[in-house]
Amino acid sequence: MSMTVQRRKETRFPSVIMHKVADVRGGVSVQTKELGGKYLLEGTALSAPIDGICHVVKVAKINEDVAASGVAIKVEKGHHFVVGDILCAKLGNKATTITAIDASDKSVDTLTIKAALGELKKGAFVFLAEKESADTKSALKYAPFAINGTTKPVVAGDNLDTDAWLIAVTKGNDLPTEIEQALKGVINY
Repeated sequence: MSMTVQRRKETRFPSVIMHKVADVRGGVSVQTKELGGKYLLEGTALSAPIDGICHVVKVAKINEDVAASGVAIKVEKGHHFVVGDILCAKLGNKATTITAIDASDKSVDTLTIKAALGELKKGAFVFLAEKESADTKSALKYAPFAINGTTKPVVAGDNLDTDAWLIAVTKGNDLPTEIEQALKGVINY
């Protein structure tokens, strides 16, 4: 029998959950093969289990204004988008596919999309959409159900088991209004 030792650099992340009230008993398993990024951050929205597995409700905060015809969107680090994901900037509007992601900058990632989504302001959000849409039919791919309670490293191919909170109070969590409205038990300052 052999032993494997894995080394990992410890990283400090901000705590966004102030009060944890009601969780999903026994925690949840999260799908990792569709995740980009190295960590599943505390406060990330999760879907209800589908065949026993939860999915991340992918969201990214825009870091720089985008012109109406722009196809390069600079977003803050910590998102889970991968090439091939479909994103929209506002639910019910246009949705398009991510064709490339440039993560070489230490402070932001640049998402290149197939078609422009219109003018986007710094501080707004982009979401994972269900399917491409040229009109007003975009919707979230996964409905928000709970938030992740503990920051965990994402290891491709491994199971990711974590605690999920249905009722909690958060502070400084990057939750767009559309996600907050679906998470009825989460109050975000």
